[in-house]
Amino acid sequence: MGTYYLIRHGETKANQGGIIQGHMDVPLAEIGKKEAELVGKALSVIRLDAVYSSDLSRARETAQAIVRYQKCKLILDSRLRELHCGEMQGLTLAASRERFPEFFQAFQRDPLRTKRPGGESLLDLYERSCRALEEIYRNYPEGNVAIVSHGGVIKCLMAYAAGQEVDPASPVVANASISVISRDDKGWHVLKVNDVEHLRPVMEAEELEESAPS
Repeated sequence: MGTYYLIRHGETKANQGGIIQGHMDVPLAEIGKKEAELVGKALSVIRLDAVYSSDLSRARETAQAIVRYQKCKLILDSRLRELHCGEMQGLTLAASRERFPEFFQAFQRDPLRTKRPGGESLLDLYERSCRALEEIYRNYPEGNVAIVSHGGVIKCLMAYAAGQEVDPASPVVANASISVISRDDKGWHVLKVNDVEHLRPVMEAEELEESAPS
């Protein structure tokens, strides 16, 4: 049986500002670097056979933090990039709604097949990310593999493993969360969803900072 750990990249300043990133190459914020380190420590108790990552900086930096605790190679794959949001990249959701009302009207009618202006549809993302997953499985049908990617990709892969159509309204995949899927001779299975327990030190530090007198 192969076990595949799906990790969303750590937090970026664009995440903090509600900016649509898509294929924008945005590095980790300081808190994102701390989150990536905690992911690496959490996975250090598992011997990984490979770490695959989106080639975008925020995912690659997170993957590098994992590899530091392992004796395996890092493999970059552009198919693991986030949904290409085209002309919406760099905008907030509110600004996108104002600028592209026709897209949002079409999206309400057909959320899977409606392409972002100058970008991809959710179905495009689903197909390319699932092709990448199947290739990873063929390369590593046994053992443990980490896949570091983005929220949209992980939603697609989790839906695929569950034998479901991807739901645009499904819960947000948390930054630096770990979800786990596996495959055996009976097919794909979902083992864990959106686990952030390993991020408790960062969460507690944030809570202390917020409660400190100003």
